[in-house]
Amino acid sequence: MNLERDLDRGQRAERLLQDPMLNEAFSLVETAIHQAWASAPIRDREGQHELKLQLKLLGDVRANLEQALQDGKLAASELKRINTSISPAQWQKVMHGT
Repeated sequence: MNLERDLDRGQRAERLLQDPMLNEAFSLVETAIHQAWASAPIRDREGQHELKLQLKLLGDVRANLEQALQDGKLAASELKRINTSISPAQWQKVMHGT
């Protein structure tokens, strides 16, 4: 358990998820995949499968960022709890895993 790392990753994920340019990029890629899928010939099952996989992977990227954000929120909560309930010596043990 590395709370500081999770907190940092969560804060960075939050900045990314709130970034208009990144959100626009996600939206443009998703729209392009949907358009390619809609215009793919019905007989092109392999192509449709690849497009569906691309859409899933795009969603997986966003889900990973969202998970990092949630982990960061949990880490912040845990750090707050620890800060209010243990001594500085105990804190050092928690942070350094000793």
